[in-house]
Amino acid sequence: MIPIQPIQIFHVYLYLWLVILIILWFREELRRRKNFGWSVVKKRLYFCDNCSLSFLARHDGENVTRCPRCNELCFIRKSKRM
Repeated sequence: MIPIQPIQIFHVYLYLWLVILIILWFREELRRRKNFGWSVVKKRLYFCDNCSLSFLARHDGENVTRCPRCNELCFIRKSKRM
């Protein structure tokens, strides 16, 4: 049998927790970067005339997209300035 000292068990335990924390932190950073572009901005808000659904655009440069509910073409509304 291989003799294991208590300090070695503690080191393995500590390294495992460190690895788990690093993995969770990295996963959280990826999730944050993925959701970073999804903020509510009036310029990117679409309104479907057919089903009255309001939704956000996937890409910033699009002017036309399909409604996720009814699959109709939706155009971005230009705001009127006074």
